Amino acid sequence: MAGSSFMGTWLNVAFIQCADIARVERELSRLLVEEGRQLMTPKPRTRERHDRMQYGLGDEVQRWGLAGFRGAPGWTVLRTAPFELLMQGTPPLLARLSSRLGVPAFQYNIYDSTPEFLMEVDAGGRVELSGFVGQDLTRYWNSEPPMDRLETQFRIIDPSAVAAWAESAMPEARVTGWLYPSRANSPLTDFDKLRESQRADLVRWLGQLGTRIDPESHEWCVHPAHIVRRLAQFGSAFLPAEGCVEPAIQTVFGGPNARHCDNLFLVETLIPHAPMPVDGFVLYAETSSK
Repeated sequence: MAGSSFMGTWLNVAFIQCADIARVERELSRLLVEEGRQLMTPKPRTRERHDRMQYGLGDEVQRWGLAGFRGAPGWTVLRTAPFELLMQGTPPLLARLSSRLGVPAFQYNIYDSTPEFLMEVDAGGRVELSGFVGQDLTRYWNSEPPMDRLETQFRIIDPSAVAAWAESAMPEARVTGWLYPSRANSPLTDFDKLRESQRADLVRWLGQLGTRIDPESHEWCVHPAHIVRRLAQFGSAFLPAEGCVEPAIQTVFGGPNARHCDNLFLVETLIPHAPMPVDGFVLYAETSSK
């Protein structure tokens, strides 16, 4: 469940719109202590085959690991073990951190290359959800997600400034998508009509960008900044998670440290308690009851 593998792509990464990494570390440390955890410095360990720090949920995991490092200008990247730690709790830990710092944040997940889930929080701790978790449609929603929330879409995060920076700083960067064949000649249900409308909208958008769609492979390539802007305007409809949305978010928000936004960071650094491969902070917090 790390990065791209024969099982597909898995990704769990969070970003908070705060450039003061030391302040992020201080507030996270306080929140962990308030959760009844003790901050500690563990010795290196060998990752287990089905490690609880990787796959466990919340308080069932004895030791949590959290790391932060510089992303794109104005952003801090947050990595956690277990993967969805910041999304858990009531309110979620990410919402409590955002409200303490007075800034927005989000966590973006991919499950086995296809389903995507986005949790956003604003400066006051308000939470917005979109997408769904793998086969578990109701997870984090507590019921089936509304139809208009099945695609991921930024509703709180404004990516315009960071997208402009990415376009200027990395002009050669590209991500790849592809168009599914049109079903315009088939009998159309309401859902089919919606998908055809979304497909046509994407084609128009690509045309406005001057992007060529390969007639044989149906592939197209754009700068990742365009993808994060589209996520705020129209959502992820017809944007493949793997190879398109995933690298766009890592590239634009991760900036110079985009390579550390992959799940291998958790598997190779946080879970085995290895040295940080990048400047930043790492926190380990253990339950005091064990």
